[in-house]
Amino acid sequence: MLGAMRASIRLPRILIRFSSSQPRRARRAVGCAIAAPSVAALRHTMRPSVVLLASFVVAQTPPSPPEPADLEQLARRVDVAHRPRGPVPPVTALTCSLTVHMLDAKAEQGGQGDLEVKFLEWQRPDKQIRHLIRYRVIQAGKPIVRGCDQYGYWQLFQGEPKDLRREFAEVDLKAAERDTNLARQLIRFTDPGTVIRSLKNPGPVRNEILTLDRVTKVPCWVVEGDLAAFPLLQQAGADAPVRLEVFVRKDKETLVAVEAYPLVDGKKDPTRGERVHLLDLRERNDLLVPHELVHLFRGADGELELKTKVTLIDLNLRPQLGVEDFDRKK
Repeated sequence: MLGAMRASIRLPRILIRFSSSQPRRARRAVGCAIAAPSVAALRHTMRPSVVLLASFVVAQTPPSPPEPADLEQLARRVDVAHRPRGPVPPVTALTCSLTVHMLDAKAEQGGQGDLEVKFLEWQRPDKQIRHLIRYRVIQAGKPIVRGCDQYGYWQLFQGEPKDLRREFAEVDLKAAERDTNLARQLIRFTDPGTVIRSLKNPGPVRNEILTLDRVTKVPCWVVEGDLAAFPLLQQAGADAPVRLEVFVRKDKETLVAVEAYPLVDGKKDPTRGERVHLLDLRERNDLLVPHELVHLFRGADGELELKTKVTLIDLNLRPQLGVEDFDRKK
């Protein structure tokens, strides 16, 4: 009775017919084959939203990187991320143009300053390191030229270089020391793997969500330890021992922030912390380095207060500089 019966199943641009005379296994196999059509075939008849959903289901989400087992493993990953072309010599000098935006609501003066900077970690004949700097800053239309040569800090007054001494130029000296520490931070951040390895008494690698602003939150691996010396902006001049927290983005394994607390009798001072957000990473001289630094200070209540944003307009990490390039009489 059923010998003449035909069954038809229609798919986009496909017509498949089989009769009851075909073996049951064959019909079952065909039914299975057409029960799950490909995403490409469904695109002809499905709505765009359904196609996107189907594509999402088929696509496999790449697994997130495993948590670093220890400090050294985290440092190696950061090395790879920040050295896209392999190992490079340490950075000891830089030249750059930059803009400092004053964002502190409590500051007497706001606005911005444009700087042209050259900096060198100079090794003296006695093997000690001296930080040499020469820069020109324009703020409110007034150019200022300051620096530190092998003899100390100086500034041009009416075209003549004068020593900067605390007894008569404390404000200018503090500004020069702070700007020098900013340049030193830039040098430090070109080699974050070494910063991580240099931590003493480090804690375990932990997971934490870093809040960059009101809307941006970044999952991070965080490690904390002590450094014998770090160039703080609030404490211009001599380096201070600090407790340092290092924040590494999970998705890119790059340095995204550090927070430093001065140590007093081996304990961190929670009211004088400094955080730096390291943003806009770009490759420069075979290194992935930040081109925007946002500085925040901890207030007396322990809350973060926005202070400055530094934008690097031009950066060279391999300039040919010598001690003579910083001579105040040049």
